[in-house]
Amino acid sequence: MQKHKIAAAVSLVLFSMAAQAQSANPNSESVEVLEVRGEAKQRVTTLPDLQDGMLLAGKKASVVDLTEQPTLVEPNLRTMFATLPGLFVSEQKTPSFYNVNYRGLGDPHESEFVAFYQDNVPLAANLFGYATMYYMPGGQRIERVEFIRGGSGLLYGPQIGPVVNFVTRGPSAQAETRIVTEHAVGSDSMYSTYNEARWSQGNTGFMASFDHRRADGPRNNEDFDVSSGYLGLSYEGFKDIKIGANLDVYSSDSGEAGRLTSAEFANNRDLVKTPFNRVKIDQTLASLTYEQQLDAASSVNGKIWYLAMDRFSRRSGAFVPPANPPSSTTVDEQQFRNLGYDLRYSLAWGENNILTAGTSGFSGDSPRTQHRNSDLTSDAQNAADLRFEQDRVTTYTALFVENLFRFGNFSLAPAVRYERLNYDMVEVVKSASLNRDAIDLDRTFNELLFGLGAGLKLSDTAEVYANISESYRPQRFDDLINPTSELAGSNDPSVSKAMNYELGYRSQVTEQFALDISLFRIDFKDKIEQIQINITDIERVNSGDSRHQGVELSLQYAFELSPGHNLTAFANGSWLDAEITSSTNTSLVGNKVSFAPDYLVRTGLNYASNGLTAALSLTLVGDQYWQDSNLPRGTGAATIDAKIPSYQVVDFSTEYELSAQWALYAGINNLLDENYYSRVRTDGIEPAPERTAYFGFRFTL
Repeated sequence: MQKHKIAAAVSLVLFSMAAQAQSANPNSESVEVLEVRGEAKQRVTTLPDLQDGMLLAGKKASVVDLTEQPTLVEPNLRTMFATLPGLFVSEQKTPSFYNVNYRGLGDPHESEFVAFYQDNVPLAANLFGYATMYYMPGGQRIERVEFIRGGSGLLYGPQIGPVVNFVTRGPSAQAETRIVTEHAVGSDSMYSTYNEARWSQGNTGFMASFDHRRADGPRNNEDFDVSSGYLGLSYEGFKDIKIGANLDVYSSDSGEAGRLTSAEFANNRDLVKTPFNRVKIDQTLASLTYEQQLDAASSVNGKIWYLAMDRFSRRSGAFVPPANPPSSTTVDEQQFRNLGYDLRYSLAWGENNILTAGTSGFSGDSPRTQHRNSDLTSDAQNAADLRFEQDRVTTYTALFVENLFRFGNFSLAPAVRYERLNYDMVEVVKSASLNRDAIDLDRTFNELLFGLGAGLKLSDTAEVYANISESYRPQRFDDLINPTSELAGSNDPSVSKAMNYELGYRSQVTEQFALDISLFRIDFKDKIEQIQINITDIERVNSGDSRHQGVELSLQYAFELSPGHNLTAFANGSWLDAEITSSTNTSLVGNKVSFAPDYLVRTGLNYASNGLTAALSLTLVGDQYWQDSNLPRGTGAATIDAKIPSYQVVDFSTEYELSAQWALYAGINNLLDENYYSRVRTDGIEPAPERTAYFGFRFTL
């Protein structure tokens, strides 16, 4: 109750700031000032029926416009996704690890059940065998976040969960020359800088950016160092054609201080148990894009992309002095080289119908090696220390077609998608501790997916929408070729499948008030899980089914406090009932699905005046189990409690433009210093970040 009182007080402070800003500037209603500082624009909360060759009609889609918020430093997904209902963030201090799930679909570890894209280019290390997230574009470069539900809407691929697409600022032939530099300092010796230049010459636009951030953690070996750069070109010299080239490079080096038991978290959340463990990510993402308006009714959108990632980790067992450190460390390196394409055609035909069709695919080469040596601080990969080596190749092709039929105020959008996926994987060097033969696997899967979207316009501003989509989740590499399992040779899990159902109502009730509410259900079949067969071995099997259903709500209301002073209040929530309906382990039937809180509610205020913006948000998450057994792990002092307790987190940020060139910004994450965690793995609890603050400035030339 005390924390909610403080949150209310912060809200009052926010209103007070607005009043002071107005009283301090008697010319706040001047048209000239509004033109310099910018006027509040109408908030965009959904996507058009057709965008970039993709049909979005009949699908639930949301948008976060980050240009309306204060500067975002060291991407805080909790605040970035504040207006997206139901997207659960499982938090940790280390950058390059982004842990998100939705509607209780799978462990949020590295966002394996949510498809992340940047400008419609996939960000996963490997879309199928290793669908993990280790990279995000710098928060200052992201203009908006697009969120599409329903088995990826059959737009992007097979993922059972939704799609999060980061739309970034890029080059434009119409861009004026602009140079920006930002610098910020904050808690835990944090330093962040973002630098950007945009210019154009003739029919060509250019953009370059560089960002860097580093910090220590509250715990030893919780430091990080991240750098990324971007180069982009856009050529618009041909009639109705736009050609783009983009290059992103990224590098991170982060420490892992170790996970804790429940007793350790309660007694000393800053305890360090793995003082030598490190994770390093190096990534290059390049793309060529082509957009052409063929005629008044048709267009084509295409891209070729290349993603190269090296994932390197050095990890040894946990210990607490005066206990002796472990005698060896594991050095694991996975390389990912993916070359892909996406081509889409759209045609407006008949009275008001839209046809879209296309193809996409990629080839991925993902070799992996693991070494074990006795120097806990060394990254050396000596031939004598090789434990195993794998070659893993995936080849994927998809064909898809979707048509929007409009019958007056009613619309129907059937979709079909065919996918072919091949795994070709070989154990070049098998672990010497295993008695089984080395695995040589060549396997092909063919899947045919159907979807149906529908809409009924009740007025120019209100619509009922519905969607039914099939989806599937392919096997991960370790599901088919686990390098440490004696039973891996007999692993033969089939793909997991799901049916997604959504029925909703959305309306721009008034010019100020927007509403979106929906009922959903997901039937998840043949989930693949790791089963502990005995004390030393595991097996990957299709363990059972689960049902995920509930209600999702989003509200936004824009107030004009006075001319030039605007306040937007928002609230969104997801109420979830997720249950295991069948299982090879009958004791699990009826249990709650792991990482599926009963409620996830976010609410807050966004304020904008002449040069001043501020954002206050409150996140409330219900308690949840971290494993499907709904039971604790371990005994005595080594126990990890069965439930992740509920928690509430408040975040605040603000920005003020001193002039057209200078701006100041600041923020406090976890304003009320909530002591909580939302990420648990079999080896323990990952403490969520405590209260941190930052302050910075921006100079624009």
